[in-house]
Amino acid sequence: MTNIKLDAQTLRYISIFEAATNAEVKDCLERDNTVVFILYPRNLRRVLVNRGENIQKVRNLIHKNVTVIEYSPDIVAFIRNIFHRFHVRNVRVENINGEFNIVVEVDPKEKARAIGKDGQNLRLAKEIINRHFPLKNLIIS
Repeated sequence: MTNIKLDAQTLRYISIFEAATNAEVKDCLERDNTVVFILYPRNLRRVLVNRGENIQKVRNLIHKNVTVIEYSPDIVAFIRNIFHRFHVRNVRVENINGEFNIVVEVDPKEKARAIGKDGQNLRLAKEIINRHFPLKNLIIS
């Protein structure tokens, strides 16, 4: 688990997102052309009202793709939220000396997308998880 440090640009994204959606952001990170917003529990519904118009508003304001994940203090629920687009079948979590080994089983048709081109989705998921839980290993099967 890393200490979360937010720079001025990331704080600007959070401010824009919260103003546009009325949802509270716990964490935010930018990778390539995407900004990932991790919301406090029970805030996702506020973002999804009107078929996601608020997310589109944020996209237009920051000129980046937007991904929204709901945080959970339950690591299994958090993992399911991170991989929700890939039809998660099962999540196995093993705690070894305070670090987590995680195996996420997704629909076989979704496995390649879950990993992403050159592993970019897997790397991003690892980074997101490691910002909130001490991660040893993440496997998508």
